[in-house]
Amino acid sequence: MKRMIGEALVEGGLITNEQLETALTLRKSKKKRLGKILLELGYVTDIQIAEVLSKQQKLPLVDLTKYDLSKELINLVPKNIAEKAIVLPLEIKEKTLLVAMADPLDWSTIDDITFRTGLKIQAAVSSETELLAAIEKHYGSDERSWDLLKEIPQYDEVEFVKDSAEEEKDINIQSLYKLSETPPIVKLVTMIIVDAVKSRASDIHIQPHEKFVQVRYRVDGELRNVLKYPKRIQDSVTSRIKIISRLDIVNRRTPQDGRSSLRLENRSVDLRISTLPSIYGENIVIRLLDQSTGLIPLSKLGVPEGILAPLIQLASQPQGMILVTGPTGSGKTTTLYSLLQQLSTDTESIFTIEDPVEYRLAGITQVGVNEAVNMTFPAILRSVLRQDPDIIMVGEIRDLETAEIAVRSALTGHLVLSTVHTNDTVATITRLLDIGLDAYLVSSAVTGILAQRLVRRICPECKSRTNPPDIIIGSKFPPLKTYYKGMGCPSCRYTGYRGQIGVYEFLIMDTRLRRLIAKNVTGDGLWDVARESGVVTLFENAWAMVENGTTTFDEVIMKIPYKHTESEFKRQETISKARILILNISEEDRVIILTILEPEGYEVTSASGYDIVEVTDKVHPDLILMNTFPEWIEEVKKLRSDIRYMYTPIVLLSEDPTNVNREQCIALGIKVLLSQPIDPQRLLDLVQRGDSNNY
Repeated sequence: MKRMIGEALVEGGLITNEQLETALTLRKSKKKRLGKILLELGYVTDIQIAEVLSKQQKLPLVDLTKYDLSKELINLVPKNIAEKAIVLPLEIKEKTLLVAMADPLDWSTIDDITFRTGLKIQAAVSSETELLAAIEKHYGSDERSWDLLKEIPQYDEVEFVKDSAEEEKDINIQSLYKLSETPPIVKLVTMIIVDAVKSRASDIHIQPHEKFVQVRYRVDGELRNVLKYPKRIQDSVTSRIKIISRLDIVNRRTPQDGRSSLRLENRSVDLRISTLPSIYGENIVIRLLDQSTGLIPLSKLGVPEGILAPLIQLASQPQGMILVTGPTGSGKTTTLYSLLQQLSTDTESIFTIEDPVEYRLAGITQVGVNEAVNMTFPAILRSVLRQDPDIIMVGEIRDLETAEIAVRSALTGHLVLSTVHTNDTVATITRLLDIGLDAYLVSSAVTGILAQRLVRRICPECKSRTNPPDIIIGSKFPPLKTYYKGMGCPSCRYTGYRGQIGVYEFLIMDTRLRRLIAKNVTGDGLWDVARESGVVTLFENAWAMVENGTTTFDEVIMKIPYKHTESEFKRQETISKARILILNISEEDRVIILTILEPEGYEVTSASGYDIVEVTDKVHPDLILMNTFPEWIEEVKKLRSDIRYMYTPIVLLSEDPTNVNREQCIALGIKVLLSQPIDPQRLLDLVQRGDSNNY
């Protein structure tokens, strides 16, 4: 749909095809409308865009000054939608709402307004400049927030806790200090912080511009504009924030970092304040660390059971290294804290090395990095190793020195947890080798790698079934039978999303991977083996969330890498069916099974003997068909104790299934009993269900 705007401008002779391609390329990496990008590139003016769209689409070009807009009419379109989509309701005639739009081909906005109002929508065209001015006029300027300060609640229950360890500094400019302590300024700063906490924000951005200061919250990973306040109180607000965080209000030329605490309704929130001088004044970012919500139990993180159980088992080992990888803001630290909570006992000595320490954990020794006094990751790690630790969490592996100490610690009887900034699990191995670690150290020390991302959840209050995006149809992506999105409501502040959920990819370091790493095999070679060992990619797990209505296609495409998944989709079209291992089956049944499964493309291997683990190691099956034999229970227990085969589907054959202890089967992860003689259709159905991991 968006390309139609560019094509109309090309047809109108205002831009060339080359200019359109340049703008489309930029749009892939920017969350902006195509028309906006063309304006920023200087190819066209907003008046030219409006005139061409009006002519090409045969839509009226309206003069906004000729319309008298009532409050009831304005309320039909929420302010945030009007500002984001640049749209303004003009009049209603015979159940048809006339709306002025800078982009009349924005069908999603038209559908959204139709859904909200129940009216038929007639689009008209206006320039972006005129629309923005009209939106500010009719919806009201955020400058009024200063005039409404007297209506802000007092928040008497709020207390900012200053660090008593630091001595208070003399203030050289008393007038500025007094202004920052006046009730209106105190109330404004308190309101911004308290509202951010109640809005579930992780960060507050206070960004000065030429004529105003913009306040934005980061909620569910996305920044949203909240309010503007006048330039004339900028210095007072900045000074107030510096005062509560014990920063120097006189120093405006260099960056500063401070901290404070907030107590609100029995909640304790840590504030990390960072200031940075810019051409319009000091830019301020406040990180909010809510102690009451930050520590999430491991079982509540949303990690799939197929990953959670092996992860906990690896973390329960006395030594080794588990790495969590992903970009900034993907929840790595939260995962590590949750894992430490799970591991913390009276018999374990646990140390963390962090930059900075984000949450305080009871029963754990936490050390913060301070490079000013040579408290670096390597220096602290060396000291921690002399403190008789059992478990060490290193906040981040940044360099070779830290990596070598951490790896050698994992090889000498310690469990080491850490993070790395890479795109996926296999890329983490490559990164460790690239920074200079010897291949034998990586293959010997690393036991598991967890890659993760955060995507926004569809708001449950306004979740609605709709048609999937056009881009999915006929593309390389798997088809969707159903598709959901949030239509926008007060609960989600009309974003369509509320909350975030983790998407995970887990790689267990098995023997084959260790051998390849030792041979310095990287990239696609490791990926092939990882896929064969059962690794489900980030994209595949995220796509399952799209299919079940947890998140949207847009979120997945924007936040989840799908480099290796594209080839995997193609590979799945030609790859043979799953590998089936049949154990201790009679010759008659073996012939029946081969006759049923091999024509369907399944790779069937038969074996006899009672050592299931040994046979399974040779075949790496996706499904096991086995007969009962005297030692079968003990052998299955041995198989389930191997982390690689904890969840391999097993179908048990029995002449009389009623004599088999079903509770015992469930405890061993055997969910299907198949009676003999074998029913061919029943067998094929079971194998196909096991092939899709869906018993």
